[in-house]
Amino acid sequence: MTSSIRRAALIFGKTIASSLILACLAGLPLHFHITTYAYLAAALAGSCAIYLWTRPSRQSMAFTVVLGAAFAVFYAIVTGEPVLGSSPAFLGLGSLASLALAALWSAPERRPATLDTCTTAALFPMFLITSGLALGMTTALHPKTFDLFLYAFDARLGMQPGFLVGRFFARFHAIRQACYFGYEALPLAMAIAFAMERSRPARRNASIMLAFMIAAVGGFALYNLFPAAGPIHVFGRQFPYAFPATGQAPYQLVAIGDAPRNAMPSVHIAMALLILWNSRLGPRVWRVLAALLLGITVLATLGFGEHYLVDLLVAVPFALGAAALAASGLPWKTPVRAASAGLGFAMVAGWLMYLRLPSPPFDGAGPWIVLLGCATVSVLLESRLHRAVVHVDAPVQPAAARTQIERSSQAAGPEACPTPAN
Repeated sequence: MTSSIRRAALIFGKTIASSLILACLAGLPLHFHITTYAYLAAALAGSCAIYLWTRPSRQSMAFTVVLGAAFAVFYAIVTGEPVLGSSPAFLGLGSLASLALAALWSAPERRPATLDTCTTAALFPMFLITSGLALGMTTALHPKTFDLFLYAFDARLGMQPGFLVGRFFARFHAIRQACYFGYEALPLAMAIAFAMERSRPARRNASIMLAFMIAAVGGFALYNLFPAAGPIHVFGRQFPYAFPATGQAPYQLVAIGDAPRNAMPSVHIAMALLILWNSRLGPRVWRVLAALLLGITVLATLGFGEHYLVDLLVAVPFALGAAALAASGLPWKTPVRAASAGLGFAMVAGWLMYLRLPSPPFDGAGPWIVLLGCATVSVLLESRLHRAVVHVDAPVQPAAARTQIERSSQAAGPEACPTPAN
């Protein structure tokens, strides 16, 4: 009798927990307006990609599709908005729901594996939500920004690259739209890169997820040391059609609106670089797509007025430093790891101090030549770092090469979840 009561109480508790999980996931797109928040939609699509990477059964996929469709229908009824264009995001919600229910209802011996897969799939949406909250803090903490300092530095080239790309986008709307989708799809690309890394036996001495986290946390710290928002938030409708005068040094801080202060350095470029560098152990098509993503991100960050060209170049040594810190399988006594981390972050710190000067010395193109040299040195050092990481990777037997994300594929199936009776 006592065991029956305990079993009934356990089932009741799990049923309540399942209802709360579904309610939270149903409310998530309503709170963040998922049909207009493309970046979070891409992160949810990344959750679906990680779920599919576990090679779930057909029954599990069918259960996931039903859940995703239910979330989409609920959203459409409440908001009256079309949801077809956001189908990948709702499938991501269905994937999270399916994995969470599997972790909740699976047997105790299978729960750690299913919970690991669920946590992995939830990483990128949580990352985006946390990042949004953190960036909102930069607006309150820094009402004035260093945008004019960066604008003046770009002007040393005799042009404004962001304004030129913006004019190009104004003439070629199809290219602009393609760049927009590529720019917003970065979280999906990050999720795919992470899933591909976990599914291959090589490169166990460096973690792209750790590199992503270092770049995100480090970027937030630097945003507060060098707050800037991008030319479109400073010049408004003048962007990209008119080049405002830079004025004479010393330059002054400028007050702008509620835009996040996330221009220097460009973490978008840093993430795209990390994906490209990590893609070298993947298939050729993935390497091509990663290179295309980097090119699209460069155009988008400039053409949408969110960054200055100097932001993008400073992001190269910043990405190098993040990659070096994430190469945890290499000891610090390895010269290339120590040099990559030390030089990478030292170059970033040096440029931030230089760019903060109200009257920077070395006028003309000289600083640009040095900056391009820093970016080139960073790329060369990363190449050596990559070779060192691959060199120390020990051979892995096929049976041992299976990752946790693959081992949990069967455990995440619908047989672990409650299914409605016919």
